[in-house]
Amino acid sequence: MKNETERTLLLLHSGKNPLAKKYAGKHVMVIRNKVIVLKEGEQAVKDFKKLKEKYGNLPIITFIPRQDISYILMMSLL
Repeated sequence: MKNETERTLLLLHSGKNPLAKKYAGKHVMVIRNKVIVLKEGEQAVKDFKKLKEKYGNLPIITFIPRQDISYILMMSLL
């Protein structure tokens, strides 16, 4: 059985849900059914810590792709 966070992530990555369209092209933090747009710098750290304290778990940071663009994922382990 999927938990709330997993269900929210599936909706966001589906591309068809209104949530997916709202956050398309953005990095977000997800915990349970809460979605927060990832800000830059210190504010992102504050938001991350606040969510962790409030919900007791680490939020998941993810990118919500736009449906009209193809993406290439490149990772480097340094």
